[in-house]
Amino acid sequence: MQTLHGTLLRPRSATDCELTPSAIVRIGNDGKFAEVGPGQTGASDAVGGDGCWILPGLIDAHLHLPQWDRRGIDGLALTEWHEEVVFPAEARMEDADFAEALAEDFVTGTIANGTTTVAAFGSPFAEATERVFEVLARRGLRAIYGRMLNDMHCPQKLCEHADRSLDEARALAAKWHGAENGRLSYAFSPRTPVCCSEELMRGAAALAKLLNCYIQSHAGESAAEVSAVRERFPDNLDDIDVYAEMGLLTPRTLLGHGVVLNQDQRHQVTETGTTLVHCPTANLFLESGLMDYVAHRKAGVRMALGSGIAGGPDPFMPRVAVECLQTAKALKVHAIPRGSHKPPAPAEAWWILTHGAAEALSMSDRIGAIEEGYEADCLVVRPEKWISGLPSEQQPSALLYTLRPHQIEHVYIAGRRVGP
Repeated sequence: MQTLHGTLLRPRSATDCELTPSAIVRIGNDGKFAEVGPGQTGASDAVGGDGCWILPGLIDAHLHLPQWDRRGIDGLALTEWHEEVVFPAEARMEDADFAEALAEDFVTGTIANGTTTVAAFGSPFAEATERVFEVLARRGLRAIYGRMLNDMHCPQKLCEHADRSLDEARALAAKWHGAENGRLSYAFSPRTPVCCSEELMRGAAALAKLLNCYIQSHAGESAAEVSAVRERFPDNLDDIDVYAEMGLLTPRTLLGHGVVLNQDQRHQVTETGTTLVHCPTANLFLESGLMDYVAHRKAGVRMALGSGIAGGPDPFMPRVAVECLQTAKALKVHAIPRGSHKPPAPAEAWWILTHGAAEALSMSDRIGAIEEGYEADCLVVRPEKWISGLPSEQQPSALLYTLRPHQIEHVYIAGRRVGP
């Protein structure tokens, strides 16, 4: 039994972020929360104490592991970014030893930033994907991960025939999906409709359904991407229409970005239960545009947040959540006429970083909340002291905007302390 003590933050909904100023959280030997509530502890080995806060673990639902050490390369449009950064970064993963070493750095950095669950793309190399899964298993990160799938319109080194790609992906999924007591999951990961044949996309959809795996891809990332999809699929309206025809829109599908989706596309995503992952820092960094989070939310779209690494330069998810709020404000302020809608509040940001994201990933029955019986994914942080002196309704906002990675003292995943 492990005991944590401090101010407990529990996002209850998009409008309610509950605070318990002095709380006890006990983690059982089974890796689940055994006791949660107000109180003091006399345990000499208690973690936290005065000045500390206990938060649910943070969830990053869209990033690229091969790009971990390519953050912050500015000045490139999306197409140039792929040619000069993305493809070379993935090509290095052909060296499985390099892939393993990069995975170690990725896990260390991710945990240091308070992220306990990721949905991440890999490279098109099966051995590298295997080695990354081995690192994830050993280091304790909760992850949805998969081999990148593309068989056209990419450098030759990164393209394989659809049959071989699907065979390798199926073997990886059979081994790793649900491994480590369900901590690891497999995602069939077609890059984009432009880079995948119909055979590859339909095959990925069929295998994901057969094996109950996730699907992750990109949609509506930029106007240029949408134009490229329409050129390749003239009989389809857009990339969402292509995904629907290929069977890729499902309740276990994660689509990154969604910058240029219209209302019809939003409804199509909503009706299929597909999750849209908002990557505000990446969208702005690559000048793809400003996603209308409020419009997506009003349409009922399932939403999560992603760092978009390395298109997004920052792995710290509270910073990504702040940019989600700021982007919504910018769209309101600069609308003509000025928008009257209400941007998301800090309570909603905490929700979509934790339990809301867990709902979008179909994991809300076991993670995303600090509740008895849930798997113990949580952080102990020591923010600036003045925050606790604010009125309680202001504290979640101040914490969101001022928390920094160096203030994270302990990270737990499934009850195991994994860092930093």
